[in-house]
Amino acid sequence: MTNRLHPRRLAAFLLSRLLPVRLLLATACTLALVSALPAQAVDLSLKTLRVGNLSRTYFSERSGVGEAQPLIIALHASGSSGSILARATGLTEIAEAAGYMIAYPNGTGLAIDARTWNSGGCCGYAQMHQVDDVAFLRALIDKLVSEGLADRERVYLVGVSNGGMMAYRMAVEAPQLFKAVAVVSGVLDVPADTVKAAMPVLHIHGSDDPFIPFMGGIGKQEVSQLPRISVAKTIEAWVKADGADPKPAINDIADTAGDGTTIRQYTYHSPSDAQAVVLYEVKGGGHAWPGGAAPIINGGKTSQNLDASRTIVSFFNAHGGGTSEQAQDDSLPPGATPIKPATAPAPAAPVNAPKPVAPAATLPTAPPRKPFITR
Repeated sequence: MTNRLHPRRLAAFLLSRLLPVRLLLATACTLALVSALPAQAVDLSLKTLRVGNLSRTYFSERSGVGEAQPLIIALHASGSSGSILARATGLTEIAEAAGYMIAYPNGTGLAIDARTWNSGGCCGYAQMHQVDDVAFLRALIDKLVSEGLADRERVYLVGVSNGGMMAYRMAVEAPQLFKAVAVVSGVLDVPADTVKAAMPVLHIHGSDDPFIPFMGGIGKQEVSQLPRISVAKTIEAWVKADGADPKPAINDIADTAGDGTTIRQYTYHSPSDAQAVVLYEVKGGGHAWPGGAAPIINGGKTSQNLDASRTIVSFFNAHGGGTSEQAQDDSLPPGATPIKPATAPAPAAPVNAPKPVAPAATLPTAPPRKPFITR
């Protein structure tokens, strides 16, 4: 009797044969996960959205019903997917505890877990086919707002690697949509002189990143051989657009995790924002999401001296996100409830006084997670 594959199994088999194609299309800054992921990961629901001639997908989950919540859109790396990013970083649990709704859109590509974003000069399928990802993310925000789920006045964007470059492209081309942007292991993929509108920016980057070098140029693990702008040039563009002081305050965080990395925090303040631009240089760190999984194949060290997920949510809290209580005191960890003092509160600071920056060293330690893999 001849064995025949069920159509769905046949499709899965054929997709598996496309692995060499996936390797060619995804740039070497790819981040993906091994199949063994945390069992306690949040189960996100896959949804679809028609944009032009393409049916696009995204993952999202609401922890409850009620008034529209501040929204975080999280963009995965090249050759990855939204669900992988969600399960790898623990960002969902931290964001929801702080009062956010979070959505993980998928890029485009030939395989389910090998998607890319058209961030300008990168990456893979999306860039080669000139996919309009700006239109997709605009449409996604409109959809979530129209459904009464998201607060249009409080939308935040975070991305890693190719997703971080896409986040910067959105901040340049549609700055009116976002309150703040955070990028991990990515740089501007559009010309620096196109950065015009002010935008609070948080940037986290390893000094030894072998894919997107901190100092710019071509990474030693970058198969595309495309040069990248430096982190310094990226930060300078946003400091200028934000009208921030080009001389930052510096805070060093020691290697308490014992993993051979240290953190240097550069905080650039503007007249209206004590955290207009914040850069975390992960000294000794590689192409990674700090506080997440380790190791990354060919990516270098993943620092455990900084919890990227909590740092990002705290930054968004400081720019109008989270619950009203957290907006009043962003020195508290995400999800914490302020305790009112028994005595009368101290006089309020002058209106023009800069808001103090919470030291990065006080951020809670993230639980251990399963490793990433770079293909």
